[in-house]
Amino acid sequence: MSNETGRPQEGDVVIESKGTGSITVIPSTPGPTKKASDSIEEIVSSARELASKIPDSISKAIERALSAREHVVMVRVNDEALQKLDHLVQAGIFKSRSESAAFLISEGIKAQEPLFERIKLKIAEIERLRAELRNIVSEEI
Repeated sequence: MSNETGRPQEGDVVIESKGTGSITVIPSTPGPTKKASDSIEEIVSSARELASKIPDSISKAIERALSAREHVVMVRVNDEALQKLDHLVQAGIFKSRSESAAFLISEGIKAQEPLFERIKLKIAEIERLRAELRNIVSEEI
């Protein structure tokens, strides 16, 4: 707890607000009305609450990835990839290999977004050059 000078002591947690400059000192020892066991119970409760929210966030990500599926793509995969798809189905995360593959493709695209942006720019450049070549040929004929 802060000493008589109002300064924090070693072990205290100090929170300083950027905009206002206000300082909050949280003593390193529990206050007189709060037991250490209460603090531990609060930490455990917070950890349980966080752990209960993780499956929800994962399932929401999966639902988003699968919600916009409207095109069929057939793909050949090696034994290892097939085994990984099957693991996702066996774990109950997805209902089918198709859902597993769709999710993994979606996540792979997100992970490589900078690469896909560069590819998109190059495709636009290629299209511009093709149009330029068509104009040159049509002028010569």
